[in-house]
Amino acid sequence: MGRSTLLLMIAGLICFGAGAYIAPLGQRELGIGLMAAGLVFQVLTLRQMKLARNNRAVQRDIHDAG
Repeated sequence: MGRSTLLLMIAGLICFGAGAYIAPLGQRELGIGLMAAGLVFQVLTLRQMKLARNNRAVQRDIHDAG
């Protein structure tokens, strides 16, 4: 897992956690926005992980052919 994937994962967790903390304190729109941003970061993390897994499988197939 690369650094960018790890940073996206941490950003997603922090944004979602901050949104979940802020939303009940009275700033509902800001909290919901932060939670949405956190979910977007998590989706990007999953996309990065899927691409890395596919690239690993392709590399393994290239080296095994022969």
